[in-house]
Amino acid sequence: MLGKKGKGAVPFIPNHIMTEIAVAFFVTGVIFYLAGFWPRGLGAPANRFVTPPHIKPEWYFLWMYQLLRMLPKLVGILVPPVLLVVFLLVPWLDRSPERHPRRRPLASALMAVSVVLVAVLTIQGMQ
Repeated sequence: MLGKKGKGAVPFIPNHIMTEIAVAFFVTGVIFYLAGFWPRGLGAPANRFVTPPHIKPEWYFLWMYQLLRMLPKLVGILVPPVLLVVFLLVPWLDRSPERHPRRRPLASALMAVSVVLVAVLTIQGMQ
């Protein structure tokens, strides 16, 4: 029964697809018409050189935001990428066969210090 067409059946490929394409073009035309003849005002243009004081980044970037506020600009911009590169290189630089955190005190201490530092900077950035 799957291969047989019933009486009055309309083929899917040319007919239904053409209807869907026509509806898509119509909706796109309506959107272009509305955007062209009744544009929404966006307000005053932004000044890209002045950041309003109430704007803060999302919570996961607050530690970098706080670093930029605490350190000189160049240092604050260079520290996060350098830290990222260091964390990406640690598996290749640390060739210790031990995997348990208690047997790797230096790696565990560095990770704990970095987590606490990011948490403290995030909390300071929220205030």
